[in-house]
Amino acid sequence: MQRSDTLRETTLRFYDRFSANDVASFDDLVSQDATSIIGTADDEWFTDREKLRSGFGYDGLRLEGGDPQAWEEGDVGWVADRPTMHVPGRGSIRTRFTGVFRREGGTWRLVLSHFSVGVPDAEAVELQRRFPA
Repeated sequence: MQRSDTLRETTLRFYDRFSANDVASFDDLVSQDATSIIGTADDEWFTDREKLRSGFGYDGLRLEGGDPQAWEEGDVGWVADRPTMHVPGRGSIRTRFTGVFRREGGTWRLVLSHFSVGVPDAEAVELQRRFPA
């Protein structure tokens, strides 16, 4: 396992293209075999490719990278970061991002991603009580 500057830059490019609503770049950044993109809200669990693609067209939503930490081993890589998500009309949220990438034809492509928001355990328990599964 080794640090990967290339995968770090790929992650920042993903944020940039997502923020630009660049749907055309989706296939260059996300694997054809992508399994899911999981967001911060309970209903943000996307496994359908067209729904994954539609996230790139959310007008005004922006991701600003923190300091992505990236590693690779062979053709698999993973990233952890704390990007800021700017939501139109709602402000900004500091999020947590983890992503798994696979090198396909010499290009890193996202296979799985997860965004979450850090919440103290006591608050998370209370939220779960208010919004049971």
